[in-house]
Amino acid sequence: MIVAAGRLGPAFYLAGDSFPDDVGVERALAPRLSPHLGGWIGQEALVAAGGRFDPDIAARAAQLEAMLPEGPALSRIVLIGRSSGARVVTQVACRRPVLAVICLGYPFRRPGAAEDPERYAHLAHLAVPTLILQGKHDAYGTPEVARGLCLSPSIRLEPLEADHRLRLASPGWDAACRLIRAFCGMAVHGLTG
Repeated sequence: MIVAAGRLGPAFYLAGDSFPDDVGVERALAPRLSPHLGGWIGQEALVAAGGRFDPDIAARAAQLEAMLPEGPALSRIVLIGRSSGARVVTQVACRRPVLAVICLGYPFRRPGAAEDPERYAHLAHLAVPTLILQGKHDAYGTPEVARGLCLSPSIRLEPLEADHRLRLASPGWDAACRLIRAFCGMAVHGLTG
């Protein structure tokens, strides 16, 4: 599905806690997605606006919310997050009705730690169309782990042949970005539910 970029606002991208080490994910996404979206505001721009990268989820959510537009423009925004950035964008989307949310490697659980429902409980109530691209070998939760949780019907889960770091070759990124573009197109036309 082709989407006119004018029908979409900019995408806001939030990296994981390993930023700037995970900058390769944004570098793979931005050139493939920004021509199809209404622009790109990446993690480095968010850091520049906020002064530094703060790994605290609540602080990052407040920073993102302060940058989002008010009024009808909000309904054209796409939020994209990798790992802890996915936690941030989904929490913000629970409060701010953006067009769509894209999660890459959602951290459903911390490897080796006890289950922590605070990481994912809000996903049961998320009303915004959300696409989670989850690695089949993700130590923070495979697609099978995610399917065992109570997730909102607005969430679509797609497996990737990847681990949590999302080390994909170029064809893998091409395929992931085709899924993202198609999902955003369906969100524009109200076809994701």
